[in-house]
Amino acid sequence: MYKLNACALCGKTGDIKLSHIIPKLVGRRLKKTSIGKIRNIENVNNPVQDIEKHYLLCDTCEKFFNKYETWFANNIFNPYLNKEKDDFDYDEHLHYFLTSLSWRSLYLDIMDFVQYGGIGIEALQCLIASEEILRSYLLNKRNDIGQIENHIFFYDRIQKATGEFGKELKQLHPHTSIFRSINSYTNCYENVGTFFTITNMMGLIVVTFYKKSIDEKWINTKVEIGKGNIKARNQYIASIVGNDLKEIMEYIEEQKSKLSENQKEIIKKRIKSVGNNIKNYDIFQNMIDDINLKNRG
Repeated sequence: MYKLNACALCGKTGDIKLSHIIPKLVGRRLKKTSIGKIRNIENVNNPVQDIEKHYLLCDTCEKFFNKYETWFANNIFNPYLNKEKDDFDYDEHLHYFLTSLSWRSLYLDIMDFVQYGGIGIEALQCLIASEEILRSYLLNKRNDIGQIENHIFFYDRIQKATGEFGKELKQLHPHTSIFRSINSYTNCYENVGTFFTITNMMGLIVVTFYKKSIDEKWINTKVEIGKGNIKARNQYIASIVGNDLKEIMEYIEEQKSKLSENQKEIIKKRIKSVGNNIKNYDIFQNMIDDINLKNRG
């Protein structure tokens, strides 16, 4: 856990708050719709009460961000997951929220890259320059984010998976893995020139591009500054970011295999205690969808 002495956004020193990297509202939703306790995927045998947070922002910036998080929850996140809407009109709140979301991960990831390496100097310089642009925008010191792009991809249920990739995908429980997980990180494919932050919020996937290869295809996913409309349908992507979705699934499967026998028994008992009411939990449908996908030719 990082603990800063000054606010990462405004630079104010003093009382720095413990800030969620992915908004608390997402963790609350995951917790509320889980059969048992939520788990830190990096340590599956240790159930947790909350999702990732760091001492990052001052109280003023934390409250300011909260305004946009609330708008996102009320206008997109909850209506989408509640299956109430798949067509969303938006205003400047959405673009600001997405920027603030990716900026938090980017800020922390840059510190990791500086300390531990993992990317080249040109990629690091691009990320540092992008963080400065995002921060200036969030502080209302500029009215755009230059060539940086925010995208939302509404992960859909997979009806069919064919070929070698399809065979592999069926083993990764793609519905349970994506719809029942939360994560955010920055990645750089330096060989193709695509740098981005990806955030998965239970199937609502946000990608902010700092540099994008000409081969990237993102149709009906981009969120513009100001008013617009985005739909959770007719979206299409052909992107190297797909590798990250697959890696997220693989990592979750790998960590699940590390569950202790004791934790497995606890989960079994919890499922038995729920009984037929398990059908009321989202994870039940996710599991059914994974089984159906696996059984389809």
